Amino acid sequence: HLGDCLAPFGAHPRVRHLRQRGMIAAFDVAVDEGDAGFARRFYRAALDREILLRPIGNTVYFMPPYVISADECAFLAQCAFDALEAALAR
Repeated sequence: HLGDCLAPFGAHPRVRHLRQRGMIAAFDVAVDEGDAGFARRFYRAALDREILLRPIGNTVYFMPPYVISADECAFLAQCAFDALEAALAR
């Protein structure tokens, strides 16, 4: 279900290399050269949406608990997508 929820990221023009192994998923974000602030902006935007995702550089990782419900998974993915849009809009 996690892969289905994260599928829209694969169509995002700034997302690269969406991948998943079990319950761990990640994608890279194409940022402007010299943009060292993406991780901080994304982290803050995610917190503002009540999710905790801490990117490492321009890579966003998902490691939800095994007991995540379908609704929680959908909430996580939608909030992360909205946070990505906000972080890229600066």
